[in-house]
Amino acid sequence: MSEAKALDVRFEETLLIHAKLPGYSFRKQTLKKIDFGQADLRKCDFRASIFEECSLRDAVLTGSRFDGADLRGVDLGGLRLVDASLFRGATISREQAGQLLSELGLNVR
Repeated sequence: MSEAKALDVRFEETLLIHAKLPGYSFRKQTLKKIDFGQADLRKCDFRASIFEECSLRDAVLTGSRFDGADLRGVDLGGLRLVDASLFRGATISREQAGQLLSELGLNVR
């Protein structure tokens, strides 16, 4: 799907594991039960999106934008703190923040 041209395509309850979607726009969408595990999501636009029961585990997110996104319903496993700057302006849960800090070797209580 890396070269697909589409307007207002929506995914729900979809496995997009290993999908190649560089530059795709999910802006202002509500994403429900989507597994982006190990997907190529470079330069994707997730601004102001809401994630419900989704996974970004081990996805390639270089250059993606998440400003104003609600990531509380996302599995962020495999995310390194180096990548955390991509999520500037996004909302995460306390549990997710603890997981990110544990990547630094800190114990969160």
